[in-house]
Amino acid sequence: MAQPLTHVRAPRPRVADDLVVRAPLPAAQPSRGTEFVIDDATLDPTTIALAAARADVIRIRHGAGLPTHAAVRALVQMLDDEVAAVGRDRADVLVVLEVETVVADDEADAHRRREHLMYAAAFSHLAWLPGDAMLVAPIDALAEAVAQVLRRTGVDAVELALVGPSRRLLPEVAAALHQL
Repeated sequence: MAQPLTHVRAPRPRVADDLVVRAPLPAAQPSRGTEFVIDDATLDPTTIALAAARADVIRIRHGAGLPTHAAVRALVQMLDDEVAAVGRDRADVLVVLEVETVVADDEADAHRRREHLMYAAAFSHLAWLPGDAMLVAPIDALAEAVAQVLRRTGVDAVELALVGPSRRLLPEVAAALHQL
């Protein structure tokens, strides 16, 4: 791992035109190069260093080790430092955050679903709150919700994993995300 003082990361300015949103994909897509997945099972210094040195795409998944957007942002900053420490250009590495998504009928339905997630989490005894990392929004508010996730986490792209009956809405979700 890089020494904390050997590299000072220059902040990458993020503007709305730079944000990338990927619509959920109905089937597996061809490989975009070497991909590393960082989740609870692989969140360790060795995997982070290997991903920074070799990956074309680093895919991040929420879990107990990465329960919040702030935790993901800290990981992205660590990845930026590691990429610089091995002499790679940060533009050569795409950092993608996978976000489970529930598409609600309207804002009232979204509020009700978020409350159900909080209620279930209260009795689950999990080390993290999955509802905090999920997107629950109506289609017309989905693009703005995704843009907020991009700004909060510092990732290069967000890929939505539609949950349950929301999968039926794939074409509508893809169309809504094109407005970003």
